[in-house]
Amino acid sequence: MQEPVGTLVLLVFIGTYLMISSERVNRAAMSMVGMGLVGLVLWLAFASSAGTMGAAFSTLVEHIEWGTILFLIAMMGIVSVARNSGMFQYIALTLVKPSGGNTKRLFTVFIVFVFVISLVFDTTSTILIMGPLTIEVCNALEIDFKPFLIAEAIVANFASIPSIVGAVPNLVIANKIVEEGVTGFDASILFVTMMPLSIMLLLISLPLFYRMFKDKLPDSDEEIIDEVFVVSPVHMIRSRNDFYLSLIAIGILVLAFTWGQGSGLEPSLVSIVVAFFVLLMTRERVEDILSKINWNTVFFLIGIFGLVGALGIVGFIDDIGVAVNTIVSDNTGTAVAFLVWVPALLSSIIDNIPVSVVLAPIAATLAATSPVFPAILVFAVNVGGYILPIGAPANILAMALSEEEHDRISFKDFLKIATPLALIHLLIGTGWLFLMSLMI
Repeated sequence: MQEPVGTLVLLVFIGTYLMISSERVNRAAMSMVGMGLVGLVLWLAFASSAGTMGAAFSTLVEHIEWGTILFLIAMMGIVSVARNSGMFQYIALTLVKPSGGNTKRLFTVFIVFVFVISLVFDTTSTILIMGPLTIEVCNALEIDFKPFLIAEAIVANFASIPSIVGAVPNLVIANKIVEEGVTGFDASILFVTMMPLSIMLLLISLPLFYRMFKDKLPDSDEEIIDEVFVVSPVHMIRSRNDFYLSLIAIGILVLAFTWGQGSGLEPSLVSIVVAFFVLLMTRERVEDILSKINWNTVFFLIGIFGLVGALGIVGFIDDIGVAVNTIVSDNTGTAVAFLVWVPALLSSIIDNIPVSVVLAPIAATLAATSPVFPAILVFAVNVGGYILPIGAPANILAMALSEEEHDRISFKDFLKIATPLALIHLLIGTGWLFLMSLMI
């Protein structure tokens, strides 16, 4: 690491994260301030040494993962149009009816639905879709929505593992491997390696959820059930034009994400074209739809990418890469255990997105040895994201939605469900990934 500029950048990075983790400041504003401060540090170094050391702010901006940012904005836009059309209310009522008012059955249907859509939507978009929908259904049936939201956040995190577009960390890691020109790791490898594991985690988690929430999933009164079920799902559609437009858009995204990866078609390109074509078709409501995008998350990510970019400029990430390679190069078992548990524990404390950004270059280096190593990092940061509530955006969003309803999910409520599950999942994943590392 370049001294003393590297030390200053690292101090700003640590200070920014301490402030964000304290939850006393807005995390988006703090991350942007942090990026600005490291930009000033690099600029001063650049100005004082006539360019022999340090970098201009434009160099820092180039390190921001703009493809990931644009992908997230586009997906949020599509979700916003779909929500306004009444699509999610339609889906909610369609999902509720087969349950027959049985809360446990409804819980299972919602969890499985989250699992499926997490393969197409990133975790933030998944909770933006399912959170309000879940609260609306549970309030109508007069049952507690908190067990549903906690379980959905957990499932969204691990269900996203087999898909490159399933979570921001997945995209970050995959994009870095493409940038480095490493062959051998792609969407098909991630899916084949992780889909069986993801299904295993779902099958293990469902009975554990039933046990943990056994006193919180009572059936609704029959009168309430009759009142809800008398409404036809079709009546939930507010705009048929937007409904079918959203349906077509999601269908195109699924096809493009499934078949486009092999041809090098980037998810961010597909999502931008589809999302803004949909917005073009909504005409005068574009500004209203754009205002509903979660800009707080967008600016948080921009700041994080900038902070980590500064660490890369001063050589800190290269130093980490050398240290990790030294640890994991000699023994496959040690490599798997290290790459599962260390990133997972870091993700629980810091946030899985910045951990992914920092470790993605290391995953790209290891991908040359085995395509399983990037998949291990994808698994680690996604599962590590729910060891603690602050580890992943999906958790924070689920808790924020409950707070808006004045029935908040406390840190303790989330912790006592998610932490044991995360540790169980990490143990299972370590064994599975060790097996995969020997086979692939």
